[in-house]
Amino acid sequence: MVKITLELILLLTLQTNLKPKISINNILFISSWYPNDEDPTLGIFIKRHAYAAATLNNVAVLIVRSDSKIKKYESSFKEEDGIKEMIITYPKIGYSIRGISDVFKIKYYKKYHEIGLQLLIKKGFNPDIVHCNVINPVGIVAKLFKQKHDIPFVITEHWTGYLKSDGRYQKNKLLKIIVPKIAKLSEALMPVSLDLKRALEKHGIGDNYNVVRNVVNTNDFIIQDKLKNQFLVVADLENKQKNISGIIKAFDVFNKSNPKIKLKIAGGGSDEKDIKNLVNQLNLNEQVIFLGRVPASILCEEFNRSFAGILFSNYENLPCVIVEAFACGTPFISTNVGGINEIINFERGILIEPNSEEQLLLAMSKAITTSWDRNKIRHYAEQNFSEEFIGKEFNKVYNSIKF
Repeated sequence: MVKITLELILLLTLQTNLKPKISINNILFISSWYPNDEDPTLGIFIKRHAYAAATLNNVAVLIVRSDSKIKKYESSFKEEDGIKEMIITYPKIGYSIRGISDVFKIKYYKKYHEIGLQLLIKKGFNPDIVHCNVINPVGIVAKLFKQKHDIPFVITEHWTGYLKSDGRYQKNKLLKIIVPKIAKLSEALMPVSLDLKRALEKHGIGDNYNVVRNVVNTNDFIIQDKLKNQFLVVADLENKQKNISGIIKAFDVFNKSNPKIKLKIAGGGSDEKDIKNLVNQLNLNEQVIFLGRVPASILCEEFNRSFAGILFSNYENLPCVIVEAFACGTPFISTNVGGINEIINFERGILIEPNSEEQLLLAMSKAITTSWDRNKIRHYAEQNFSEEFIGKEFNKVYNSIKF
């Protein structure tokens, strides 16, 4: 009797010391935004989230888009860096009457997502969970998959349209009907900032919130030893949100007392021509350099040459570019909008008010004279925004779902 008791105690002790089993799920990412040949930066943060999720799970990405240049649907599939990627392209709807056109757009959007799902299943990928990114419009597909195939879904939301400073959601009656219904069906709603969470709460969208922020590849963005001689702007070249012209006007004044310091601008967009014309008018062609859309390797080098990154936006959520700068040990100057004040403090940058070119001018002057602790800035990025950390945050949410 004693022998059996001792064996049982030993067995229980061994079981207690065993590491808990980690559940690996098949996660299907669907998204309203995703990088493509025409715009390789569109929704790049969503693709990075997919890589983060893939650190602890099997991940496939299903993207469906229309194209006026094709007559029948096309599919492409590849496996790259640990994720599967299925792209479905179908002919653009040609109806000119708006009401009829909208109905068929929704019909075909759902249809080709269903086709993409079946193609993935044929390749052996059966989703356990759908991870929906940006509710409008792909949330209707998450709802379809749940109701038709009984696949639960979670949502990551990035859209600034819910913010009061943006206002697009509040003005759209149809979205105000559809979006809360989709969110209510989800298992979890993951805004990328506390500020966005508060906006969603005010609109009555969802209730099971888990803030999971954007991710940075800390292997791509690293500290390099380079001479600092510039400021760097990485943004869409449009003024309504990003106010690139305001940056150039402030830099024009700064440049008069700091003629050797450059301003480099990476990106493209609808106001690019007007912004370049402003540079010409101010005779800043030698001081302001446009890089276009560039890969991570170039951005890393440019951040390491910069005294600070700059954003002068009128509204934002939680831009990835700030975290990319942090991973390079580079501080950031930004307007105090959206969730930005959740990650920038006096050790990592300078917050200013929107539209205040005077404050931006003072911030640039302060940035070049401040002794920043680059290693501490990078450590913050590694601890809070790495693929490993964000992957664990996603996994907590996935594993909380009761099937």
